[in-house]
Amino acid sequence: MAIITRLSRLLRADLNAMLDRLEAPELVLAQAVRDMEQAQMLEGARLKRLEHEAARLEKLSTELEQRLEQDQAALDDCLSAGQDNLARAVLRRRLEAERTIARLGRQLQDNQRACAQSRSRLAEQDSRLMDLCARAALFDAEAEGADRHDADPAAAKYSGTVSDADIEIALLQAKRQREAAA
Repeated sequence: MAIITRLSRLLRADLNAMLDRLEAPELVLAQAVRDMEQAQMLEGARLKRLEHEAARLEKLSTELEQRLEQDQAALDDCLSAGQDNLARAVLRRRLEAERTIARLGRQLQDNQRACAQSRSRLAEQDSRLMDLCARAALFDAEAEGADRHDADPAAAKYSGTVSDADIEIALLQAKRQREAAA
């Protein structure tokens, strides 16, 4: 039994080591950035749909409220003319409109809640994407620096030069700090 356990452990360790060698960190990082960008794009599209639906609900609610005002005038005319049957029809229409307005109000509240959640997720995704981009830039800078160190280790040790990647990282961090402060 111990031999089987040891063989199993050895196989798992070899498989993990082989997978570690197959993974290229820069490719994994680039794929993660693409995945996050796609998720952000989908969330942005969802937010746009929710905002469009909110505008539609508000417009419909406004139209129904205007119809209620017209129905009130019609109800006054019917009652002053003694036309109870016509007044009943107007009242039915009015009650239906009031219930529809109440239902639209609940839908609008749900929609606004969903919009707020979507905006929050979008901001969080944006922050994580900026972090990931900064890490990718840092990884690129380190890989670039490692290449330079390999070429001239003595010069690289005392090098105080600022690379383009360093500037990009500083820019992303400054943007994130500014957004966090706002």
